[in-house]
Amino acid sequence: MMKYYQKPKRTFEKSGLVIPDQSFHVYLENVTNTDNEDIRTMIDKGRYFTIFAPRQSGKTTFFYNFCRSLENDPLYIPILLSFQTCQNLSGAEFYENIHTNINGSDKDGNGIG
Repeated sequence: MMKYYQKPKRTFEKSGLVIPDQSFHVYLENVTNTDNEDIRTMIDKGRYFTIFAPRQSGKTTFFYNFCRSLENDPLYIPILLSFQTCQNLSGAEFYENIHTNINGSDKDGNGIG
């Protein structure tokens, strides 16, 4: 009997955005600390946290979705910064990039986009 190749339902993403229903990823929605506090609780308490997981496992995707979940909450102004594109910037270029992205204008007040 001949077996036919079937495309895998999920793949290991090697670059770019991890799409949960298409890529293998780590579910971070239910992650808690040693005090059994989820990420939202830690943020509500003003606590810091770090997430360690393998490359391309969905950390950035999780934070992107988490920030989107806070957009309508008047207590928070979520700002998602990715430093991956800043690896080759000088210190001055790095801070100018952050300023432009947060304020929507460069140091001279020129709008972006």
